[in-house]
Amino acid sequence: MNPATGEPYLKPIKVQLFGEEDNDAILLTPYLKEAYELAEEFCHLFSKRAKGGGFLKTLLLRRVGSTLYAGKQTSEAMLGGISGNLEEEEEEDNAPQTGGTSKDMSKDERKLLQQFLSILSEHQDKDPKYEKIRDLLHDGWLERCCIIFSQYYDSIKWLSKKLSQDFSNELIGIYAGGQRSGIIENGEFVRTSRGELKSRIWHGEIRLLLGTDAASEGLNLQVFGSLINLDLPWNPTRLEQRKGRIQRIGQMYDEIWVYNMRYKDSVEDRVHELLSSRLEGINSMFGQIPDFLEDVWIDVALDKAEDARKTIDELPKEHPYELRYDKIEPINWEDCSQVLDSIERRRHLNKGW
Repeated sequence: MNPATGEPYLKPIKVQLFGEEDNDAILLTPYLKEAYELAEEFCHLFSKRAKGGGFLKTLLLRRVGSTLYAGKQTSEAMLGGISGNLEEEEEEDNAPQTGGTSKDMSKDERKLLQQFLSILSEHQDKDPKYEKIRDLLHDGWLERCCIIFSQYYDSIKWLSKKLSQDFSNELIGIYAGGQRSGIIENGEFVRTSRGELKSRIWHGEIRLLLGTDAASEGLNLQVFGSLINLDLPWNPTRLEQRKGRIQRIGQMYDEIWVYNMRYKDSVEDRVHELLSSRLEGINSMFGQIPDFLEDVWIDVALDKAEDARKTIDELPKEHPYELRYDKIEPINWEDCSQVLDSIERRRHLNKGW
């Protein structure tokens, strides 16, 4: 604290969270609700007789929950229409492929997946999340400079094309892994180094940046005052890493805006309901969100709600270190029968916890 003013030398950067209330979740449109139900039914049938049904279910629901376009890409790959990797961008070298799914499908399973694909193909340009993002940007989020995160590069790529049409006067930056970073100007994508991208951001040329989780580390964006999570990563630590890009010393705003997007009654929404009352306490206790909470997402996706609740309930209410060591108990020193010499003190202090 500054004794002259009574104010802290470094002002805390407050976070205003949007989309956290139950009625803030984006409503599933009738066609999207039908698509979710078809995906559930397909995975249920497939998992009865083939390995990997649980993985397919989590993959399919995660990606359609990101963008309809990403869900469409996934179902096409499963049907054998396209090949390639559909996992998070930075893990793509080790990601399992879906190309072998097609030959393992029964007639009924293929029919369900084709219906799912048909719905997404018909409605991919009416994505409810995109409409919400567009409204937010018009309502002041762009004025503050905004970064939008997604786990999936194909979601970012699709989103960038849509935004370049509706915000044609804006330079749109894309910050991604490999050689995928660049700038969209007048509808044209120009590959750009990350260094140049950072420079143009800091010179105020770019107010809108789209990033995969490759941007969640090593990128300092104190000039950006708002952040939108297009999807919620199942590793909770990544959410903290994303927020840390703009909640930094030197931030221009006293308060940053963060919007976490999720669909009502989706896997993300059900996990949010389970975790929302505990997340703040968990974060303050551990200093971050523990990675093992990723299991909660998987359990909910696989309809194992009780297992998810058990994982949450087993979390300590106090920090484990404090439970064990942060205790001061009265000692009657006159009753002590032995005093350690310097050699014994060193030996005890060198022991591990």
